[in-house]
Amino acid sequence: DEPKAKAKAKAKAEPKAKAKAKAKAKAKEAKPAGNFKVCVCGGAGGIGQPLSLLMAMDPNVGELCIFDLNVAMVPAAGVATDLSHLERKCGVKGYSMEVGKNPIDHLEECLTGCHLVLVPAGVPRKPGMTRDDLF
Repeated sequence: DEPKAKAKAKAKAEPKAKAKAKAKAKAKEAKPAGNFKVCVCGGAGGIGQPLSLLMAMDPNVGELCIFDLNVAMVPAAGVATDLSHLERKCGVKGYSMEVGKNPIDHLEECLTGCHLVLVPAGVPRKPGMTRDDLF
């Protein structure tokens, strides 16, 4: 009785192990290193700039899009230009949009084909505000 139970458990485990190995192999071949497109929405802000730098330095990222509103303290195109000077093969492009415009009209080129979209965008605190006031 016990050997039959062990054989059944082994028979169930083998297909799972094969499926895991197959999925792992497929994940590895899915995208070669250096070909990922990443967009940082809010990439000209205080958190977005260092995050964009980290993405530009990542060897898996081949194309980086920096998006932000035109009211950002630093223009997205300026951040993109700074990052394009890194000694990496990552292409960097900046996109900006006026406040009040329709995002769908401005984000298509930026987001098309992205494998990862990071959104560190937020609202800065006004004088006298605490972090709790943001929620």
